[in-house]
Amino acid sequence: MNTSIWILIICFILVDLWIIALFVFKRSLRNINSQRLPKENKPRRGKTPDLPPIVKAGSPASELAGRLEAALPYTYQNMLKQRVMSEHPDMSEPEYEWRWQELKRFFILCAVLDRVPMFSKDVDEVWHEMLMYTYEYQQFSERFLGRMLHHAPNTGSEHVPIPNERAWFDTVYVQLFGWHEYSAKLWGAFFRVPLPREELKDYGSGHFAGNHGQKRFNAWTYESMPAARTAIDAVIHDLQDRIRAAEAEQPRNRKLVNFRNSDVLLAAAVYYAWNAPEQFSDHMIPDERELYKSSSSSSCTAASACGSGGGSDSGSGSSCSSGSSCGSSCGGGCSS
Repeated sequence: MNTSIWILIICFILVDLWIIALFVFKRSLRNINSQRLPKENKPRRGKTPDLPPIVKAGSPASELAGRLEAALPYTYQNMLKQRVMSEHPDMSEPEYEWRWQELKRFFILCAVLDRVPMFSKDVDEVWHEMLMYTYEYQQFSERFLGRMLHHAPNTGSEHVPIPNERAWFDTVYVQLFGWHEYSAKLWGAFFRVPLPREELKDYGSGHFAGNHGQKRFNAWTYESMPAARTAIDAVIHDLQDRIRAAEAEQPRNRKLVNFRNSDVLLAAAVYYAWNAPEQFSDHMIPDERELYKSSSSSSCTAASACGSGGGSDSGSGSSCSSGSSCGSSCGGGCSS
């Protein structure tokens, strides 16, 4: 074998060794990068907290919560969970349970308030999947409310500021369910806007009687559902007591605000709505202020709404409303 052939063989061997070395180097580099990626590039999600009871201890909505659970067969709940988890593979099971519980709380609010904007995109996603089971959803609506709870998709076509609706949402929500930092992550920051003082005057008036002549609470369920009447009466009476306390208390620079204590929190919310509405958002800051640096914007998104009653502030009879604590758009709604 002559020298040129040996040189050619050696060249082939060297090229093969170089290709193998390059392959090994690239693979090693890829492994190193994949090990670094979770720490440097992937966001780390905190542990989802344990789920609290659907209503707080002593809530006037306890009977409503029982009625809601009785209206939801296990098979329907299980089908919904499987559907949502398959449509959202990145969602953890605890995250789903939180969204599902907040949707059930939303339905309870629909039995208490005349119109309830859907302020959470995350919760609304579960509602949309729930609607895919048309027959089961209709049966649930009839069992729980006595009539259909309609929902229209959010189109984001109109822009209607509704800070008053957010104020009522926050107040009644905390009265029935309490406050939790994870709930605030789903719904957006609570108590960014005060209850309207003119409405507080109406409820604080000695001439105000029960649920008659007002537009905020659900007149249909008040007359047809004793559990809803109990909750509505309790919320109104509690609000009246807090208004009288706010009137009697001398205005001062600061009042205790404790988001962990519902009674203290609601007392502060009504006090500042009555005595200092212009500075309301400055006073109603939770101790965990940093929680809202990234989540407060979520309360400024377009929303669909639930209105199981027949009334409307605008007098149009439409239950379409949406909103946020800073005013957003009306893209769809539900009514019965």
